Amino acid sequence: MRKTTGLGANIGYHLMVLTYRLQDAFVKPGAILHEFGIKKGDTVVDFGCGPGRYLRKAAALVGESGRVYAVDIHPTAIRIVAKIAAKHKLGNVIPVLLAGGKTEIEEGSADLVYALDMFHQVTDSGPFLAEVRRIVKDDSRFILEDGHQDRKTTRKKLNVSDLWEIESENERYVTLRPVKN
Repeated sequence: MRKTTGLGANIGYHLMVLTYRLQDAFVKPGAILHEFGIKKGDTVVDFGCGPGRYLRKAAALVGESGRVYAVDIHPTAIRIVAKIAAKHKLGNVIPVLLAGGKTEIEEGSADLVYALDMFHQVTDSGPFLAEVRRIVKDDSRFILEDGHQDRKTTRKKLNVSDLWEIESENERYVTLRPVKN
């Protein structure tokens, strides 16, 4: 994954946040979530949530009876997400720091996981894909955006594990289903 400690990592992270804020002034980032079929009461995981660009929309889509886990490896991201959740009274958003490749999310609990604009930073895709498989239900979906890599590279990373099969795809992302054990 990416480096998450030290002055350089924090400066780089804050520059990324600034870039996203500029982009978000022109484009509504949460609009893509309507394509994912999120329903009231769902448990959704925003894997690689970064500065929480999609959280307000995801929290609204799952409603008060649903839950949104905001997962990232960067402690600054988790602090930003916690502030967003508090500021906007998003009681259904739970920030989760990914440590050692594992989350605290219960096995088989997620209805949907999405990972947007982050897969290009995953250098060892096997453990990442295994952790996502661990937390999803057997009938769940996993939306995986290519990010800053071509689809061929995404497919190559997916082929590392036998945990996922492509259900559908478009120019931006693939929709995956877990392979049944």
